[in-house]
Amino acid sequence: MSAQIIDGRAIAAQVYSELTTRVAVLKAKGVIPRVAIIHVGTEEMTKRYVTLKENAAIRLGMECVTYHLVEDVSQQRVIELVQKLNVDESVHGILVQMPLPDSMDTKTVLDAIDPEKDIDGLHFCNAGKLLNGEPAVIACTPRAVIRILDETGIDIMSKHTVVVGKSVLVGRPIAICLLNRNATVSVCHTKTQNLGDITKNADILIVAAGSAGLIKADMVKDGAVVIDIGQTNIDGKLYGDVDFENVSKKASYITKAVGGVGPMTVAMLMTNLVDCAEHELNARNARLTNC
Repeated sequence: MSAQIIDGRAIAAQVYSELTTRVAVLKAKGVIPRVAIIHVGTEEMTKRYVTLKENAAIRLGMECVTYHLVEDVSQQRVIELVQKLNVDESVHGILVQMPLPDSMDTKTVLDAIDPEKDIDGLHFCNAGKLLNGEPAVIACTPRAVIRILDETGIDIMSKHTVVVGKSVLVGRPIAICLLNRNATVSVCHTKTQNLGDITKNADILIVAAGSAGLIKADMVKDGAVVIDIGQTNIDGKLYGDVDFENVSKKASYITKAVGGVGPMTVAMLMTNLVDCAEHELNARNARLTNC
């Protein structure tokens, strides 16, 4: 068996086509979606991620303003900037680029964002709504994974789905998204004993541990769907959490470390931004109607 490689770039292109139409409708109603990005520090890889997001927004005809702050900026200064953007009616989405310096408490900064402008979906209000199965801004990578599975025609319901990784950013919200779609979900991580005994029973295996080559071929059952989210930079080259060369010989579908989930994560960030702009417009119209 040789796996079909899931092309994240192709699915992302379809998403961008849909967003182009939605942005045009918003512009016709006098609304230009606008994102504010807060970037702290000078780390080169982080700057590249910011540039990807800036370019995606501009390509779709949306507006983007980026605040580049020095590494030793105070946490209070960042929070004050977030609060200023919260009340700026021209801003529909706020993104604080991760990671923040060790001197800052990431949760405190993220929780300062207005939940209705939280396009990363990391505010505790959005996380809580997701847990309760309520409409929420969903974290971009989990939303990307669900869209990939749907576009590939993979039925999630009742499937035994194993998530390797328990981060607040990726692993946990993916597990909740899958539960909300009636999958049977097991969550593991790098400290799980006998990890392979669990992963090799998965119909759908989603790996977001950030440990290069963690999943070997003998840890995957024949015909499984394998979604590799993890990326580790080793000497300038990105490696996934899955041993692609060998696992791809057993899986039915698989993503690569590059060109798989990554492009879709940015596409879902843009989707969240457009969602927030549409929500704000609808809320404003409702207020005017009730006047």
